[in-house]
Amino acid sequence: MLNRLRSKQLGQRMGKYKIIFRQFFIVGLALSFAACSMFEGLGGTKPKVEAPPPKPAEAPAVAPKPEAPLIPSTTPAVSAPKQAQPPRTPPVPPTEPEKEEVKPTPPPAPAEVYVITLKNSNVRAEADPKSKIITTLKKGTKVEKIGQSGNWVNVKLPSGESGHIFHELVKEVE
Repeated sequence: MLNRLRSKQLGQRMGKYKIIFRQFFIVGLALSFAACSMFEGLGGTKPKVEAPPPKPAEAPAVAPKPEAPLIPSTTPAVSAPKQAQPPRTPPVPPTEPEKEEVKPTPPPAPAEVYVITLKNSNVRAEADPKSKIITTLKKGTKVEKIGQSGNWVNVKLPSGESGHIFHELVKEVE
């Protein structure tokens, strides 16, 4: 009885899949016919094929002229008339490239320095209380502010590393 019930449920599921498969198959056929008709042009007509351009007519072959015998002539050779040459312009002396004005870079903004206010304050890798602790700083240690995200101050530590410390654990040095 249990096997018959399972077989019936399986058959119902397979029937649903067969219907879905048929629908995808029909849609796929329709799309492929549409794609084919796009290449054939609209309405199933074949696209016009243009005739290749005509080849240029070949020039008729010219028979070579027979060479004249080499007989010394007594007439002086006539040279072709000289063509007028354009007047020469004097070369332009090279100019020095224009020097760009070098503007002095403004001095960097003074770094904000903070001091640790609690006995031991944790510096974390990210601005999150669950983040990994990089180091613990003692009260009075000075750090440089890099930035701020929410209630966390991004600081540069005396070792050169950077980390995040909660804003209530530091105070700006005046």
